Amino acid sequence: MVLSELPLFTLIAGIVLVGLYLSNVAYDYKVPQYLSRKFGHLIGGVGYLLSVLLFSTPWYPLLLSGGFTLLLLGARLFKPDAFRGVGGSSRKHALAEIWFPLAGTLSLLIGWAWLGNPYLALVPILYMAFGDCVTGLIRSKVYGKEVKGNWGSVGMLLTCLLIGALFTPYWISAIGAVVATAVEKYTGLSRTWLDDNWSVIASSLLMMGVLWTYLR
Repeated sequence: MVLSELPLFTLIAGIVLVGLYLSNVAYDYKVPQYLSRKFGHLIGGVGYLLSVLLFSTPWYPLLLSGGFTLLLLGARLFKPDAFRGVGGSSRKHALAEIWFPLAGTLSLLIGWAWLGNPYLALVPILYMAFGDCVTGLIRSKVYGKEVKGNWGSVGMLLTCLLIGALFTPYWISAIGAVVATAVEKYTGLSRTWLDDNWSVIASSLLMMGVLWTYLR
């Protein structure tokens, strides 16, 4: 790790904390939680994006992502309402706020630290952070509730195809975008461990990683 990059570590951690705070504010102003938690998704995605753009190695990003995973897990266990805008006691059936940074940490570990490609790690995370944010907003506008719907999936696919431009060759990220959208669409809203906050990242990372490793 490069000591001179430590201020960036502090900056990005602060940005993500602001996102969690804004999620709380939105929730406290009676925004439904399936929408208030999109602040966490969106600004969390910004944190991951800045990490790849600003850090020279994956170690600070891994510390950030792993640290927020532990922070959110600790809050869920000991003070559930601390991050009520993204999870907690109002969403007891799901661990979305924990699955997202946990999957992001594994994506950084596999894509960047192991395979040596920071954008291979980043793009699947942004499919979830930004793509799922767009689909949630569209579905809220069209259907007025938390529900899976085709228009939301169209919005997610288009968003993910744009995000995929960060990665080359583009055809690999385009396939990853299709996989991410399909997994989000068919990962239900049931009260189970199968949560799109990890499955979208894991499935698109797996597909893109295999294609990049063997077919590029």
